[in-house]
Amino acid sequence: MKNLLFFFILTSSIYQSKAQVKESHKAQIAYKIVETSPRCKQLTKGLYERIVKNGGTSYGIMLESSPNPKTDPSQEYSKTYNFNLHESYADRMPILARFVFDPKKQQLYEEDVVNNKLIAIAFDKKLLTLFNQK
Repeated sequence: MKNLLFFFILTSSIYQSKAQVKESHKAQIAYKIVETSPRCKQLTKGLYERIVKNGGTSYGIMLESSPNPKTDPSQEYSKTYNFNLHESYADRMPILARFVFDPKKQQLYEEDVVNNKLIAIAFDKKLLTLFNQK
């Protein structure tokens, strides 16, 4: 029985490591730019507790599209890195906000979906040095 349990744990961890996709260096830094922005911090403060209270499990930031969809786990090509902040429930994933990082303009935006425009928002400019490496 112990051998069977060990085999299950071993194969499970091997499967998980193969299933995980590592983003490119630039995508990793773009994630950090979004996650550490004051606006994202404002939106996520206390969010986990509210989601769990409403029957949800968590929240997350997902890369929807990027300049490198083959190397980044994104769904499609875009000249910008496009993210969503979403809540996770068993039957749905409502999106709370959308963020866009433009690598050419070196600027982070929050998408105003209602007015169909991008609003420049503050972020840690020191991360641009890391983004521009490699």
